[in-house]
Amino acid sequence: MAGFIKRYLETKNWTIYQLGNATGLAHQTIRMADKKTVDQMSAKNVRLTAEVFGFTAGEMLDEFYEIEEEINNDEILKELTTVFEKYGYNTDEISTELLDGEKIKLDMNDDDITKLAKSVNATEHFTAYLDDSTDYMIVEAIQ
Repeated sequence: MAGFIKRYLETKNWTIYQLGNATGLAHQTIRMADKKTVDQMSAKNVRLTAEVFGFTAGEMLDEFYEIEEEINNDEILKELTTVFEKYGYNTDEISTELLDGEKIKLDMNDDDITKLAKSVNATEHFTAYLDDSTDYMIVEAIQ
């Protein structure tokens, strides 16, 4: 997911220009790499970046993969947050724990519950269904 290099540099209080100067890579090359996935980054660019920060290429990739996963998770949760906000539901329970199997239970008494369920089910990463044993609507990530 785009932005992993920039996010990494922010943790080091570095800019893309500083990284370009330190690695000898053109700033535009770094910006283009940052618009791609970690897997699409060239071995040369990974190696040069790793050397600047005192990592092996493998360690640098581990850092980038972790950041890429955080960015992806943020985008996935944003999708559900948008649906909840549209129908006036509390978003406090929306967290990364949902992606690890946690569920949100919603009372069926709200008039917009069926609209919410339909919108949740239209998302790519979440599903909503009625739990027959409790009369709650359950929202969970599609595993």
